[in-house]
Amino acid sequence: MTNTRFDARHTTMIIVGGWCLVLFSILFAGITILIDNLVQTQTMLYSMEQHNLFKVAAGSGTIRVLLTLYALTPLLLIPGAVGAFYTFIDPHEANMRVGMYFATAGALALCLSLLMLPSINWHLSTYISRLPAPDQPELIVLLQSFHSYLGVFVGDLLGFGCLLIWFFITSFVMLRSPAVPHALGVIQLIIAICAALILLFRYSYLVPDAHMNVQAPGVMALWIFITGISLISLRKE
Repeated sequence: MTNTRFDARHTTMIIVGGWCLVLFSILFAGITILIDNLVQTQTMLYSMEQHNLFKVAAGSGTIRVLLTLYALTPLLLIPGAVGAFYTFIDPHEANMRVGMYFATAGALALCLSLLMLPSINWHLSTYISRLPAPDQPELIVLLQSFHSYLGVFVGDLLGFGCLLIWFFITSFVMLRSPAVPHALGVIQLIIAICAALILLFRYSYLVPDAHMNVQAPGVMALWIFITGISLISLRKE
């Protein structure tokens, strides 16, 4: 083991951060599955797929609460990033500090993006469905704009992009740190590369259907889960 600058507060923060990462990955995946199952039982209002948007279901109050909880889960990544920072603070303080800043920015951007679902998207979709067809185009364009800005640019590009930078920084630090097995750093780096490639293929349209079978958020949740377990189980001398 290497010399470290841990004290009791740092150890507690590492454990808390690890549990936050594990909790995020479980909630993120679990709520996604739960919402998908609930939506299947809802009446479909209409489809906006021809407008490059989505199918709109008559969501219930329960679904809206779940969407709100879902949007707030990325905040758990912030204490998780702090825990990872303290884990590898010596001798990689500069690298991990930069990674922690990117993780914080990514978590806030993702949270802001997902909050669009139970708020702006909820109200506009409900209102558009009640309008006569000739009166819908203007609001559909507005909804497309919100979806493009908050969903794609803020959520996917800024949010997931910043998180991926944190993933790569942390993975490379794991490769160089004797505090964790070298194989763990290799696994985390491979997962981060896979997530980055999925996002690249999705928005470059090189492989249009690549994201239909393997979702980048699911791959990223796997990286976060493994990192959380590692922080919880890590023992420093």
